[in-house]
Amino acid sequence: MPPWLADHVVEIQQLAIARPESPNDTIETILGRPARTLRSFLREHLHTFTKTA
Repeated sequence: MPPWLADHVVEIQQLAIARPESPNDTIETILGRPARTLRSFLREHLHTFTKTA
């Protein structure tokens, strides 16, 4: 990763910590269902991320 990109990733992470987003209902409004956690999504789609021989 080039240094400029690493610096940008760190900057974004620091901003997320300093000014976290407030929970909202945007996903539920758009999709018409509650949002899922990343963990739930990955469990449901494990086969997509699993290497097959």
